Amino acid sequence: MPPARKSSLGTVATDRYFRIPFVRNSAQKGWWYAHFKGQWIARQMELHPDKPPIQLVAGKDDMQMCELCLDETGLTQKRGAEILEEEFNAVWDKHSKTSSTVP
Repeated sequence: MPPARKSSLGTVATDRYFRIPFVRNSAQKGWWYAHFKGQWIARQMELHPDKPPIQLVAGKDDMQMCELCLDETGLTQKRGAEILEEEFNAVWDKHSKTSSTVP
């Protein structure tokens, strides 16, 4: 389990990271990455094979981000979807110089 962190309200917020594939145009496979702080998404990234990466951050890009809470996404039930913080951050950092913040 990832380490728990206290939020500003004194409640414990757990950071969890996910990666799931998606298929576009029936042949091109992309990846969707998500960082949840507690039940709500904090960062989101889309990697498309034919487009620049898209990185979104809560508080800045809210209108383009996933609106579902973690429980509603079903990600915790998908085998292999949860990844380590280090994996997420490595991909985030790798693409942060070339990404577009708005789709």
